Amino acid sequence: MIEMNNITKVYQLGESRVEALKEVSISIEQGEFISIMGPSGSGKSTLLAIMGCLDVPASGTYLFDKKEVSNLTDDELSLLRNEKIGFVFQAFHLLPRFSALENVEIPLIYKRIPQNERKERAKACLEQVGLGHRMGHAPSELSGGEQQRVAIARALVNSPRLILADEPTGNLDSTSSQEVMDILSLLNSEKKITVVIITHNTQVAERTKKVYHLKDGQFINESN
Repeated sequence: MIEMNNITKVYQLGESRVEALKEVSISIEQGEFISIMGPSGSGKSTLLAIMGCLDVPASGTYLFDKKEVSNLTDDELSLLRNEKIGFVFQAFHLLPRFSALENVEIPLIYKRIPQNERKERAKACLEQVGLGHRMGHAPSELSGGEQQRVAIARALVNSPRLILADEPTGNLDSTSSQEVMDILSLLNSEKKITVVIITHNTQVAERTKKVYHLKDGQFINESN
């Protein structure tokens, strides 16, 4: 599904040249459940952004479903993200004036899905993450764990093949973290969705089936 070879990413900060990724290679098959660990500044989020087609490498090749991502137009990249990739972030990124249901509907609006179908699909996803009873609530009326579950439902609404989660438990207490990981684990085992989690939390990483360790922009080891 994902084939990255010798991915390099360089940032120019004033007169300084920062190499965020140094010839990183990784292969991820459909249905895998993996985590990528590393300290702050190790390149984890940069790698996830490239993997999610939100950023481009300075060099190297990235094949998604055997297609070279660098050959895709902006419209094709947008379509790939919208149809095949779901994103979950540490900060939830929910719109405060929208209800949980309306937040989950947002990706479907971009696809011009009719309103009735949008609502039914969004409801189904919220029920899937255990929030069928909280659909009408605004984010401010939900706990951190519930907000993250809304974000997961939003990531699911387009039936993605891949979920990319950047520190999905970073703002949650231990109980809510466990609930979020239970949902991601279930989506992987039952729905066969590929899940990639960026984390610095060892307990989160231990829930995945494979762990990659990133340091100074390079993988240093892998464990199962």
